[in-house]
Amino acid sequence: MTDFKVIDVPGMLSVPVTSWDADGNQIPDDGEWHRHVSTSQYVFAELLVAKGLAPGLSAIARTPDLVIKWSELNDVGQAFVKASFDKWLKSIDDTRTPEATMIQKLEKRWQKFAQQPSMT
Repeated sequence: MTDFKVIDVPGMLSVPVTSWDADGNQIPDDGEWHRHVSTSQYVFAELLVAKGLAPGLSAIARTPDLVIKWSELNDVGQAFVKASFDKWLKSIDDTRTPEATMIQKLEKRWQKFAQQPSMT
């Protein structure tokens, strides 16, 4: 399989964002979307490390250059990403979702995943 970036904070931060007011006029971006997506990337990366799913990493620094590649995950980490990453992202796809809720929802997905036979 071709290697790719699972966690890609620089990629997310480079996405151009256009905001509009209620009248349909373009307004300056306030950075809210970038803060939300970078936080979600950090939260997921921290779980990968905390659960031992990225064996070469011992800690996550919340820096704008954080990248974790598919090849850095063990088999369980890859299976968890396949099973849960996109679903979790959809469940928090609102810039008003607080970090605590992101963590709670991700931990719930991890618990469900970990209960499956031969996963952990």
